[in-house]
Amino acid sequence: MLSAPDIVALLRENETFASAKASVLQQMAAGMEEHEVEAETVLIEQGIRCGSVFLVTEGTFGVYIDDETVPVAELERGRVFGEIGAVSGIEATATVKAITAGQVLEIPGKVLHQAMRDCHALAESLLRSLSRYLGRR
Repeated sequence: MLSAPDIVALLRENETFASAKASVLQQMAAGMEEHEVEAETVLIEQGIRCGSVFLVTEGTFGVYIDDETVPVAELERGRVFGEIGAVSGIEATATVKAITAGQVLEIPGKVLHQAMRDCHALAESLLRSLSRYLGRR
């Protein structure tokens, strides 16, 4: 398991979380849940609501849209997914499935929402990230 300082450092490496206050990242790290994931495990299913954000710590995860069998993106250590549903409450716009065995840290929606209230720079960064993604669709 990663230590809290290691989690904060990993979050800092991600563009979305880089501008957040250290104290907010520490609170987020304390509220995360670690999950070991087998290959082929679906973490988010397109069309289903998911209120959490996931931070990849090990392994490779594929992003699939509709019934595609080839991922439109592959996510590895330091990448996050699930932020659209966690922030907006809408159904997932894609399925995210483990390509290899791996590990993720789950940021429950309530933890993320508190962090956004405590740090406007984080809220703005998340909204910019969502806007960029949705603008590409």
